[in-house]
Amino acid sequence: MTLRVALMTSGPVGGSGVVLDRLTRVPEIELVCLIVSETVVAKRSRKKMLQKMWKIGLLGALNGIRIRKWFGHDMRTDAREVAKAHGIPVVTVPRVNCDETVAALKQYAPDVGLSVGNSYIASRVFTVPHQGFVNFHGELLPEYPGAQSVIWPIYFGRTQTGYTIHRIDKGIDTGEILYKRAVDIDFQPKLADTIRRTNDKVREQLPEAFAALLADWDAHAAAATAQKADRHFTTPTFGQYLRIERNNKRLWRESRQG
Repeated sequence: MTLRVALMTSGPVGGSGVVLDRLTRVPEIELVCLIVSETVVAKRSRKKMLQKMWKIGLLGALNGIRIRKWFGHDMRTDAREVAKAHGIPVVTVPRVNCDETVAALKQYAPDVGLSVGNSYIASRVFTVPHQGFVNFHGELLPEYPGAQSVIWPIYFGRTQTGYTIHRIDKGIDTGEILYKRAVDIDFQPKLADTIRRTNDKVREQLPEAFAALLADWDAHAAAATAQKADRHFTTPTFGQYLRIERNNKRLWRESRQG
């Protein structure tokens, strides 16, 4: 039986385009629509921003802005062009959590919704497909919920990062785990290069991971595992960042010796 899939993204140029292109070659699924949000991310309230700054400190916040560019990518594949080439309907909505999104999901009636490059998705949206929505998290769960990829494993002196595809629920990175893989960290002398190169390795696996999950959806869904995270990660304080820098240099030297 063919699985009906809708892909939803707030960033149509990049990872979503590469994933959609790969999924067009999975015979077990039917791509019923591409939903594109015109709003990239939901705005944070001033209260939440101040709470985060209080938690990580002013230096941590400023450093977080500085390192943000390390997590970017250079992929230029446009999901809208991929959809057009394969006759997949494209629906543009003002934002993810709106009436237009709900209406589009009801109209095209996917079995599963796929989220790539979105912010928080409300229950009024992720509950429309009868098998729900799934999301890619660029870290291992339940170990690193909410984490900026790569940096927190290095903080704890570990040599592997990874990625997880999980169901979306009302929490952040708390839904059932459907697909999970570890990836060796590609240590470099500079932390920025370690992050960039390792993230590139993870992104290269993203399309195949989604394809493998959806091609054998029933088996993965039946084997899904619940998770309970003991902590939630965010931008490091400046002191934590200095430890990450030190560990990166140490682990790079050790990787060279090994």
